[in-house]
Amino acid sequence: MTASIIEQLPAEANAVNKMDEKSTQALPTETHLSWAQRWHEIRPYLIFALQSFMIQFLSGMNDSNLGIILPSMKAHYGLSQYVVSVIFLCNTAGYMFAAVMNGYLIRYFSQSKTALIGACSMIIGFLVNLFAVPFPVMCVFMTTIGFGIALTQAASNVVCGEMPYGTLMLSFLHAFYAAGGLIGPLMASGLLSSQKPWNTSYMVLCGLAGANAISIFICFRKLRTGSEMELDAEKEHMIQQQISPSAVTVAVKQDEESLDVKAEQKSQNLLAQAFKYRITAVGALFLLFYTGTEVTIGNWGFTYLISTRSTDTVAMAHIMSGYWAGICAGRLFLGFATTRFGEKRTVYGYLAMIVAMMMLLWFVPYIGANATALVITGIMLGPIFPTMITIAHQIVPTRLYATSVGFLSAFASAGTALFPYATGVLIGSEGVESMLPFCVAISTVMLITWFFIPDPRPPTKASAKLKTWIAHIRGGGHQ
Repeated sequence: MTASIIEQLPAEANAVNKMDEKSTQALPTETHLSWAQRWHEIRPYLIFALQSFMIQFLSGMNDSNLGIILPSMKAHYGLSQYVVSVIFLCNTAGYMFAAVMNGYLIRYFSQSKTALIGACSMIIGFLVNLFAVPFPVMCVFMTTIGFGIALTQAASNVVCGEMPYGTLMLSFLHAFYAAGGLIGPLMASGLLSSQKPWNTSYMVLCGLAGANAISIFICFRKLRTGSEMELDAEKEHMIQQQISPSAVTVAVKQDEESLDVKAEQKSQNLLAQAFKYRITAVGALFLLFYTGTEVTIGNWGFTYLISTRSTDTVAMAHIMSGYWAGICAGRLFLGFATTRFGEKRTVYGYLAMIVAMMMLLWFVPYIGANATALVITGIMLGPIFPTMITIAHQIVPTRLYATSVGFLSAFASAGTALFPYATGVLIGSEGVESMLPFCVAISTVMLITWFFIPDPRPPTKASAKLKTWIAHIRGGGHQ
């Protein structure tokens, strides 16, 4: 339920948020409300939203910064393309570990404490990297950065997904990731052009990570996700049913302990239960390719441009900022259209356009055309991630939502490292020109995977008639 992420809210907000956002009938209702009405309902959740926005902004800065400093890092350590790409593989290890551990950490601690663990892990990784430690040591601590980013991003997705108008809030949330991606190249290229060493950007990221950890501790103190509050309510209900008013204090304590054990046993298989819903497994695979495409372009696009288009590093960094600005714009302005015309059909259009723009970037060697293709690619990529989280929110039950979305988010984060690593290895063996064919390939796989994502909306009259007609033909064939 939308009111589930806050322990205590004004009565007025609680009354509004009784509506179940998983109902597909709620979607048209959002589109008929004014911005003032939406603000009135979202305002009680503002502190949670702002903290989630900060998490995504910092994650975006980290991802886009790495792509700009990578050539300088390679030169500093005297590494080959193969070896420097190990950085991405280490990030992948952290993301995958977080995908497995996220549900357990939430169960044994809480969602807020899990986010704080992630924030502290990021601080440790940034702090070590800003000293330009030996490359093997840096790779180890890249794992802690990946682990921390995955945990905090999962928390921010759960929090905003459970708010009123989850589609709108998720669009704003991921727009802040893209905004961080926009700032990252500008920051990194500005520092490098000022003759600052590549690790100076980690000083900035470490400071922001410290502020992020403090604000998580303050802002998420009263955070309770839907699954946490549902489990609390279930335990309280069981206590009321099973304990008589005349029970002595010792008996009450024993019964409460037994109920805690039962509740914990029930929650042990949360991830397995979440996998019973196709959106968890197929959605994770789709987001793996999605984030792989998004961040491969963001990380290696700069290297591709300065190697094949122009040696003006500042201008090429600005073009990459245009790509991230496109993602930000897509998340801000295409979320409404995606909801209005249906998630399945609109995302098909976005994915087809992404493949087309990658082909344009590949075959047309002109800076203006390439810059335009990158911006349009960013715009089309923008609304896809929040759309996937919205679909999961409509399909997965409340008690499994945090586990399912946490896995989706953490598994998706692995794509931000796994595919850039594969791209680095490919560039090392085949040259930088091999990057775009690889991006076209994974974009095409993403388009195919989308076919298997369940549609949360009821079938239209035309599709229902088509299914009936197909069923009738099959039935006739067996007679």
